[in-house]
Amino acid sequence: MALADATPTAGGTPPPDLGGAACRAAYFLPADRRTVGRARHLVTEQLGVWGVVPDDCATAALVVSELLTNAVLHTSSRRIACTLGATPDLVLIQVTDDGSGPSVPRTRRAGPRDEVGRGLLLVKAVAEHWGVRAAEYGDGRTVWAMLRTDRS
Repeated sequence: MALADATPTAGGTPPPDLGGAACRAAYFLPADRRTVGRARHLVTEQLGVWGVVPDDCATAALVVSELLTNAVLHTSSRRIACTLGATPDLVLIQVTDDGSGPSVPRTRRAGPRDEVGRGLLLVKAVAEHWGVRAAEYGDGRTVWAMLRTDRS
């Protein structure tokens, strides 16, 4: 079940804490459209190493693709951080930009002919929870999504 739209205020909605036993990885990538494919590959590969089943790796790659694309297109970032955390049944994906855009990320209704505007709807549809919070450092923000997963 996905949460209703995240509506951040002040500090935003923090992601759930996975605890100290979670597997973790972080990637720092240039804020460029060509980076999105690289990020999908890195996430899929890392989750596979951790034993996440291929279907769940593909779902995580979709989420990373959407969140990273939004950070590239809608912020003034030069660099984007993508962090992963995983427990036996959860994956936490966080994408942090270093320069906020003019608005807070939120789902919207795209018309049938619109070519953009569906990314967060996809995230909302596949995520257990998602949210937005201020980045820990600087002027950016972090958009995160929590996915239920299986381990092989």
